[in-house]
Amino acid sequence: MQVIRKVLLPFASSLYSKIPPKALHQIELDNFRKTVRYVYERSKFYRKKFDELNLDPGRLKRPEDLGDFFTTAEDIRQNPEDFVCGKPDTAYETTGTTSRKPKRVYFSRHEIQDAGFSGAVGLWALGIRKEDRVVSAFDYSFWVSGPVLQASCETLGCFHVEAGRMDPEEFHDRLKDYGVTVIVGDPSWIVRLSEVAQKKGSWPVKLILGGGENLTEDARRFVEGVWKTDFILSYGQTEAFGAIGIESRRKNGYHLNELHNYFEIIHPDENGTGELVYTTLNRRVMPLVRYRSGDITRFMAMESGFLAHQKAGGPLAGRRIEKLKGRVDEWMATAMGNIAPWMFENVFKEVRDITQDWQVIVDKHGNKDFLELHVECLNGQAVESVVREQIFSGLKREIGDGWRNFEKGFFELEVKVHPQGILRTGRKLRRIVDKRKF
Repeated sequence: MQVIRKVLLPFASSLYSKIPPKALHQIELDNFRKTVRYVYERSKFYRKKFDELNLDPGRLKRPEDLGDFFTTAEDIRQNPEDFVCGKPDTAYETTGTTSRKPKRVYFSRHEIQDAGFSGAVGLWALGIRKEDRVVSAFDYSFWVSGPVLQASCETLGCFHVEAGRMDPEEFHDRLKDYGVTVIVGDPSWIVRLSEVAQKKGSWPVKLILGGGENLTEDARRFVEGVWKTDFILSYGQTEAFGAIGIESRRKNGYHLNELHNYFEIIHPDENGTGELVYTTLNRRVMPLVRYRSGDITRFMAMESGFLAHQKAGGPLAGRRIEKLKGRVDEWMATAMGNIAPWMFENVFKEVRDITQDWQVIVDKHGNKDFLELHVECLNGQAVESVVREQIFSGLKREIGDGWRNFEKGFFELEVKVHPQGILRTGRKLRRIVDKRKF
């Protein structure tokens, strides 16, 4: 099967770019109907929900026919096994936004290969070939990105080395002699690597690919200036099993993987901006129907036909969405890692002489994320230096991975102590505020 995939790859990339939008949409609808009938027959969760809502799978023709039914992160967190339709071979996890309990998502090894082929189609369209040498710095623990990239490289037939999320200084020294032409990793990690390369020297690369976080255009230009190549972003979720979309070389929005997912924007405002929702179309172990991603974006103007695809950035097809504008909840991706209010609660509750009101503000200092931790002193007794020391100790204890990212220079961090009553201006205090402008 892998040999067949390698042979088909150039043709698949070219063919996908030339599918007329109407034909692609019809393929999506046909696979949507098959998926709905499949999950009703095999999934305890969907069968129960459909019966409760009097939904007949045989009559469901399009997502809108499901009305207000959606699958949520909390559904997966509480009932992962109830979603399973076929025998799983493996599982990956994605961190929660309002709970310490992660979401567990099951897959088969065959689905890993399918996702790898889909990723290889995108990489081929970006110019990656079998003679290239790819290095990945993704974290491998319970995260799907590394295994899917490895499967893509197997399809491409190219060299691949997995470095893991090691310190960028060590990465630079160990990888510079490998002849690597493609570097893949988290955007904040790549920015830090580029700072190292600016001092120690870069080497010729064909492409840098990032995923897992958003990125400012200033930071992108910095990376591209150091490496003299394009820095392309991909967008995905563990629940979708890897990339949902990827930029072209024009960097004008994410081209969506519409052969494998049916996408909707729900609750759009007057500009069409709303929450991205997707139904998986080719998964059989743990399919998801109308899954709420929690990400805010909008569809971009549709460009169809071969010439239009070339204009939009080459052979990448599919509708496009804008860069993400934020999250429905207070979760957000930062250079510290994915952060949410619950992650800081155990840190602040152990700090003496501060109130229960606190706020984390995420901003930018140059190309780096800057996290300001704002707290209030209790009865005017808090000493700023002591509070800072206690908070830093708590971060190291409670959010170890994030603290290590700070020690490696991925982001900047500061503590601000205020008089009591300053932070809360209404009934609710927003715990995490994102001031970055992407």
